[in-house]
Amino acid sequence: MQAVSKLYGRRIRGDVGPIGLDPATRLPGRIIGPAVSLTGYMQDYEEATDVQHFTLGSRMVVDKRVFHYARVAAIPDWQTAAPDLAVLKVQRGVKNALYQVVTGLPAPAVVAPIVAIPVAGATQVVITVAITDGFSTHGLVATGAIGANTLFDGYIAIFPGGGGAGVIPRGVNRRIIANTATLAGGGAMTVTLDRPLPIALAAGTTGAIMASEYAAVQTSDEWHAVVGVAHVAAAALQYIWLQTWGVFWMSAQLTVGEGQQRTNNFQAVFRADGSLGLHTVTDNFVAPLVPGEQVVYAQHAGYIMNTLTGVFRGAPFVCLQITP
Repeated sequence: MQAVSKLYGRRIRGDVGPIGLDPATRLPGRIIGPAVSLTGYMQDYEEATDVQHFTLGSRMVVDKRVFHYARVAAIPDWQTAAPDLAVLKVQRGVKNALYQVVTGLPAPAVVAPIVAIPVAGATQVVITVAITDGFSTHGLVATGAIGANTLFDGYIAIFPGGGGAGVIPRGVNRRIIANTATLAGGGAMTVTLDRPLPIALAAGTTGAIMASEYAAVQTSDEWHAVVGVAHVAAAALQYIWLQTWGVFWMSAQLTVGEGQQRTNNFQAVFRADGSLGLHTVTDNFVAPLVPGEQVVYAQHAGYIMNTLTGVFRGAPFVCLQITP
């Protein structure tokens, strides 16, 4: 009976489904998946903590908004025009600071060899890590060293061999739930997959790995993919929730949210500094970026939800559309 009462209490709180009502606001509660906090503490999305309370990539639904759990990079902000690199900024796109972890470079195939040959149904593969592989970002050069389980929530793409010259019989993508460590210089690394392989892997199989997009996030003016936006400033190596879907107010260029002058131009993209711009051929806002910055191929951010009439600029309320 006591266990049932505790479960009911958690449902009212909203950290486990089905959705309950918050007794204070009478609004829908929260659903977090995985629902169990690592520490028992329910970290709020307006809170940055030094302690990790949820697994990276955990997903939280609050009303109509979606959040994912992330860790701030060792350098929270990499704005070349900003005086403070120590704080991750709010109201701007927050980016995945890491480059691809295992590429197989400088091999021309841009993949790494999988040295063991697993059978169908296997949940582990052994991949060769090169000295050029590992975690790399601004000021951090890969050395082949990868810590144990630091690839959790990342993904591996497996390209099965045995298909003949230039033929891939079937590609396999799996989420990584564990990995063994490699030292500087690289070596063999065992990767544990979230589900079994559908086929046996033949000789010549290769693979590539990316770390979790939430493993090291920062605000920057580099062209890295935006993975969310922060509701709270955060310092190096802190843990936060990033909003990835739903209504949000963001820093934007002057033309974003205008009325009749921008009729039917509601699509917003992320500029290099993480602010919002319109999806036009060029954006001539100069500082702190270069004139004529191309945004036609920039990352989609979402759509403008409402505007003011005439040429007046409304608050850029945006429906974020990054990860639902």
